[in-house]
Amino acid sequence: MKVWIFVEGKSDVQALSALWGGWKQQLRKNDWDIKPIPLANKSNYFKKIGSRATEKLANDARDLVVGLPDLYPNRDYANTEYKHNNLQELQGVQTHLVKQHLQQMGRRTDIGSHITRFYASALKHDLEVLLLAATSQLQSRLKMSNRPSGWRRPPEEQNQDRPPKRIIEALFQRELKRSYRENTDSNAILRDADLREVAEQCPAFRAMIDWIGEKTGVRGY
Repeated sequence: MKVWIFVEGKSDVQALSALWGGWKQQLRKNDWDIKPIPLANKSNYFKKIGSRATEKLANDARDLVVGLPDLYPNRDYANTEYKHNNLQELQGVQTHLVKQHLQQMGRRTDIGSHITRFYASALKHDLEVLLLAATSQLQSRLKMSNRPSGWRRPPEEQNQDRPPKRIIEALFQRELKRSYRENTDSNAILRDADLREVAEQCPAFRAMIDWIGEKTGVRGY
């Protein structure tokens, strides 16, 4: 049995895998696996999520599917069928795309049973929102004596014009005098982070973790 999680990019896969390494071990003990899958970028995500989610839902009646694109930026989609101004609207867009593809595949009679195994979520802003929630590990990576600060709490509510990634980039330049390395730095920070601590500071992310925990019987914390 698997939990398939569709994200935008490969860096999301690597960082998420680092964050829930311990949870993944517990899932495997209960015959579950969790597999993030990148769909290249947000535009491609919208084009592919319907067919890819339908494929996984139809292949095994026990499998679960999660949609986890970035909420922002969203302005590029204002005049498209993918228009979304907030998390709820983005969840609605994803659910609609999956239902639409289920109908196209001739699965009208069992849409209800399939869609209960699909959870539409999002990383509000970008992957770096999770780094702001892993404050102690971020402090250690930055070699700071004091805990870094300067963003909204919870970090999911950060201003779109100054998203978490820009905050992280500025911190690395100021504290380490070097650029933020998305893959290596995010992995190092989240590998040592506590999933409970991160989830408690990111309500939308926590809701997804809790849904998977309820469905699999293996809580994330």
